[in-house]
Amino acid sequence: MACYLIFNDYEVLVSNTLSFHHSIINDYLTYVSKFLICLFTAFYFVLISSSLKEQKLTSFEYLLIILLSTLGLLLMCSSGDLLTAYLSIELSSLALYILAAFRKTSTYSIESGLKYFITGAVSSGFFLLGSSFIYLNSGSIYFDDFITLFERNKWALYPPNLLEEDMDPHFHLMILIYKYFNLEYIIWKPWPEGSPLVDYSFIEIGLAFIYFSLLIKIACAPFHLWSLDVYEGSPTSSSFFFAAITKLSIFVLLIRLAHTCFVTSSSNWHLYFIIIGVLSIFVGSFGGLKQRKVKTLLAYSSITNMGYALVALGTLTNTAIQMLFFHLIIYMISGLCTWSIILLLRLKTKKYDNKYSKELGDIALLRKSNPALAFAFSLTMFSIAGIPPLIGFLPKMFIFLSALMMGYYMVIVASAVLSVIATFYYIRIIKVVYFENLLVGKLYYPINTNITLLISGLIFSLLFLFFNPTLIQLLFFDILQTPSNVSFYCLTKI
Repeated sequence: MACYLIFNDYEVLVSNTLSFHHSIINDYLTYVSKFLICLFTAFYFVLISSSLKEQKLTSFEYLLIILLSTLGLLLMCSSGDLLTAYLSIELSSLALYILAAFRKTSTYSIESGLKYFITGAVSSGFFLLGSSFIYLNSGSIYFDDFITLFERNKWALYPPNLLEEDMDPHFHLMILIYKYFNLEYIIWKPWPEGSPLVDYSFIEIGLAFIYFSLLIKIACAPFHLWSLDVYEGSPTSSSFFFAAITKLSIFVLLIRLAHTCFVTSSSNWHLYFIIIGVLSIFVGSFGGLKQRKVKTLLAYSSITNMGYALVALGTLTNTAIQMLFFHLIIYMISGLCTWSIILLLRLKTKKYDNKYSKELGDIALLRKSNPALAFAFSLTMFSIAGIPPLIGFLPKMFIFLSALMMGYYMVIVASAVLSVIATFYYIRIIKVVYFENLLVGKLYYPINTNITLLISGLIFSLLFLFFNPTLIQLLFFDILQTPSNVSFYCLTKI
């Protein structure tokens, strides 16, 4: 129903508006990201429906908590100020903490929930501290005010008879300056370095704390250590949600801050994003080489993919941002395929009834018991590794081309070499599925027909989108072309 309501909201496609006193942004980026989150969450509910009983997660609160987390993700995509962004992050995070610790009889699940809670509390503290620094030096927490203060390269003339109620109610800094200096005319012209009225050292410190907080949330190196234990100890359906659904909204918020509000005032941050991205690719590529636990291996794979996304984020071009979303969409499709297969493979052997985590030995010779599922799993692994003719190859190639256009040659070489190294553990999974040195494969319970059809459709999309990627590219073609609607009365009046 949420997907239908968002899809039916045609006005968002043709107009950019700000609502709730500029706290909610309604633009094309919000429209697309919210629709995708609702769509993939619907797929997620279908895929986990038959496995909740086997995981002993039959409490009705489990699904409601997932819905609350999804609501937080939707609010995060449409946040128009730092306070709304913080509250939406907290709404989503508090639900995720409960999902991680939902299996009350498992000490591993309780430990995962506590680790996630402590890490999330530290991250939230840094976000609030950074927001306070920015508010202290700009007088506002609204994204449209940041655009006006730091990114508008225009002259503005303010007549002395302009009443305060006629001015934008959130543009606090200019109102305070007008009252303090009691000038007949206030002339505003951004300098090449930005506004002379703002201490940019404090802005940089505030942005550092906020970016640090958000990078913890997406588990990039060197802020990734919590994710390994949380993914492994949480119920598989909860880890499924962490890995496949929650990352898109964080990147939407990062794009609003780094590519819309603070482009010129934080010019060095794109280099830091690229450095952290390459470091994440390095950690994810080498960290998974000796792993035998499947969920920890997928956690390292998530770190690697977030590294590619950060390289695209740091390239500072509209094409790179479009490729960032292209990469995230393919990552979510691949994540749905991979985690659903891991979740639905239930061994028939009684001694494994109480074992919820899986190792590579549990999927040994899957081709003998379920050849179709083994083939689907292999295609997904090849796609995540970036091997053509599967769609996972195109996002990496486009991200490398975007970095090439900006002259980041060493970044491309390092990322390509590390990508080849990361391919090893994906191929090792395929080797275990097809060529493990065992006489007899393991037997698994059958999978529901509806879920089989959905997984088949997702696997087919990995092949189809490689030959026709225009569908996703057109979806994000205008994602940053439409300017944000900063309803600043004085400028429009003049």
